[in-house]
Amino acid sequence: MKGKSCQSATTSYLVELPGDIYHIEQRFLALLNLTAANPRPVAENAPEHTVVTTITITASPPGSFVGEPVIANANPVVHPFIITPKATNQWELTTTTLPKLDFETVALYSLVILVKDTVGRSASQTIFVQISNVNEAPFFTGALAQPGRVMEVWVAEDTLAHTVIYTARAKDPEEEALKYSVEVLPESSAFAIDETGAISTTASFHLEGNEKSYSIAVKVTDAHGLSATGHIRVLLININNNDPILTCTFYSIRNGALTPRTENSTIGEMVNITLDEEIPLGKAIGICQAMDEDLMNDLAFYLDPGNAYFAVDRNRGTLMVVSRLDMEEDGFMNVQSFTVKACDKDLRCAAISVSANIRGVNDNPPYCDQYMYRYTDMEVIENNSVVAELTCHDQDRPPDVLHYTPNSGPIGTGKLFEQVPGAENTIWVTKELDYEDPGNIAVGNTHEMTVAVYDDTNPSHTVTATIIVKITPTNDFSPVFRPPSYSFTVPETSGAHYTVGKVTAIDNDYPPNCITYRIVRGNPPPVQIFWVDSASGTIELITQPDYESIRQYKLAVQAVDCDPAHPRTAVTMVTIDIEDENDEPPVCSPRVHQAVIFDNVTVGTNIDRFMLVCHDRDSSDLAMRFEIVSGNRNNHFGFDPARGSSTPELIVKTPFHLEAGAESRQRYHLVVNIIDDNLYNITGTKARTGTVLIDVHVLRANPTPAPHRKGLTIMYTAVNTYDPTDWYVPFIFTLMAILAVGLVAWGCHLVWTRTSFKETCFTALSKTAKAEKGVETFTPGAKKKPVEVVMEMAKYKTKFDGEARDPVTGNLYLYNSKSGARKWKKEDAKVEKMQLTNIYSVSQKLPAANLAPLTRSLTNRELKAGLQS
Repeated sequence: MKGKSCQSATTSYLVELPGDIYHIEQRFLALLNLTAANPRPVAENAPEHTVVTTITITASPPGSFVGEPVIANANPVVHPFIITPKATNQWELTTTTLPKLDFETVALYSLVILVKDTVGRSASQTIFVQISNVNEAPFFTGALAQPGRVMEVWVAEDTLAHTVIYTARAKDPEEEALKYSVEVLPESSAFAIDETGAISTTASFHLEGNEKSYSIAVKVTDAHGLSATGHIRVLLININNNDPILTCTFYSIRNGALTPRTENSTIGEMVNITLDEEIPLGKAIGICQAMDEDLMNDLAFYLDPGNAYFAVDRNRGTLMVVSRLDMEEDGFMNVQSFTVKACDKDLRCAAISVSANIRGVNDNPPYCDQYMYRYTDMEVIENNSVVAELTCHDQDRPPDVLHYTPNSGPIGTGKLFEQVPGAENTIWVTKELDYEDPGNIAVGNTHEMTVAVYDDTNPSHTVTATIIVKITPTNDFSPVFRPPSYSFTVPETSGAHYTVGKVTAIDNDYPPNCITYRIVRGNPPPVQIFWVDSASGTIELITQPDYESIRQYKLAVQAVDCDPAHPRTAVTMVTIDIEDENDEPPVCSPRVHQAVIFDNVTVGTNIDRFMLVCHDRDSSDLAMRFEIVSGNRNNHFGFDPARGSSTPELIVKTPFHLEAGAESRQRYHLVVNIIDDNLYNITGTKARTGTVLIDVHVLRANPTPAPHRKGLTIMYTAVNTYDPTDWYVPFIFTLMAILAVGLVAWGCHLVWTRTSFKETCFTALSKTAKAEKGVETFTPGAKKKPVEVVMEMAKYKTKFDGEARDPVTGNLYLYNSKSGARKWKKEDAKVEKMQLTNIYSVSQKLPAANLAPLTRSLTNRELKAGLQS
């Protein structure tokens, strides 16, 4: 086949090849020839660089071809062919890899080959390439389509048999029928595949076995034996589908010995154990272990139902005692039933039922209704007389049998006392006991014995009961006091345990003078003063008496003899007189006082009309004297009278000199002692002292004016100027002033019209009277009137510095030791107080913790009021 550039006619050849028909069309060109050999059919699976045909180009002189032949056009446009040089003027048409040859996609390609020479001539040839069909292997789609990939499939271990876990999808290019098969590693028949590619399980799985995953090779084959293989890895998912297995070792504890028993939850039997009561708390009575084939590691131990006496460790499975096992406890059950369980988080459990039988032990000693038995009879106790019947019990459950055994004293076989045969808890006399019997007299007619009471011998608990048998004589005589009454004197200052005296009673019965004493009257509560020794009859003080409260006590002291059945008694009267002693200090009122005076007070003036009112419970009012022991600097103050009175006044003894500068002290803190030793008849008695605190503040009557200090005086002159640009400042202030005046006026109007203030003012004006006669009203003005000078005259009363009692009438009278003036003292009369115009005071009767100096200047109005008075 040739192509020439000068010829326009086209010649076509029909070439028959086995199985196919190729059409080759050639155009003859003058001077430029392009010849292509008959192309060979290309198999669809032909490898890269497969030669399809050979192209030869010739050119007539003078021209020559340019470059290489090219594929100018193709159908389809995208094709897997290229032109490669072979030799001079020869080229080969070969295959490439892209796009892939596929008979089922494109069976025939049409290629136009074009070449040009140097003078502008061209030649072309159309080549048809037939793709021959080849049987191809099938292939997978989906996840298995990726070569070299292993797909993972997760399957729960409890998946039922014949469950489809995955479906393999495959295609055959020739659309032939496909056949699926599987190969499982490790070798197992756990999986199967059907003709559709569905992979299913053939049996259930058990992850707790050896295999936890499987590898499946899925193979698909066409009718000609070509195949493809995909790989699947099946991983089993652990499912909590198994119950735990519980194994426990329980211990029976009897007398401290442990007997183990092991039980498994798969057996399902109840475990019976025996435990002694009083097992120590925390004692382990069982050890449990649990195993779960699912290997979830989430097992926990429980008691079902919960028990108040036992508990199991949640993590370790140790069964232990957590509360006291006491058979004697009220409501305690001696059979405790519970179930030990081991459960996982999904509450799949294994259980073992336990029945614990609590066995009582001898842990409590016996006890008796009474441990001291007394039997007393007069003169004679007959033979076989029952003197005691012991009643004892055992607190254990079940109670033990109690045994009674003689322990000490005259009890036992062949002795004075024996146990009654058949009743060992009963004691009787084996022979007659006479009070006059020398053998009884030798032991004081008293027989004492003890009986031991014990329970079980292993272990044994013992208690002891005491039996006292006493023979008493007939009580024929009553106690008699000698003397029949008593009188004692007690100083008032006597303290506790002071011996007042002793009373004595006599009893002629046997034993002689067996008497006890007690006070039955005259010692009233709540604070009892006296106590009597029950054995000796000695009377003592419990606390100090008070003469001023009770001066005499009359006590009734009773004597009781020793007859326990029918005691006889006697009573004596004891008179106790309390001797008066000086044990009370004087008490004055007020205890704390403050006063303010001026420094020009006249000597002898009563300060602030102050007067002490004193009283002594155990001394006469004449027995008091008054001393200023502290604070009386320069001896300015004193009392009038200083002794022999209960109502002295505080006076100024020496004048003050504050103006001269001799003294600068203006506050005097006086500490006054009141001592009750003024009378001569109490010189042998210890004196008592009371205390009073007085603060006196001294003020200057004419304060010294401040001195004039000479020096340079600097004066600053300020000139106010007005700036027209600041006009708003006065405007705002004026507006605010007007507003304020308006608000005040409105408020006054409301008060005047809405309240009763108007009527109150009119009422006050109507009650205003004219000025009293003799009182001048001063009106302020320019005219001055002369002020009347008022003279002040103070009249002082006679001072009585002593106090005495009239021997005829017995009344008290006051006297002046200098003038001899006397007057009767009135007990209830109030002392007249002198009003002074230059004294201001504050007085209180209670003690004060801190008294600050108090000063005040009197106003003109107060001075005027004082002058008028």
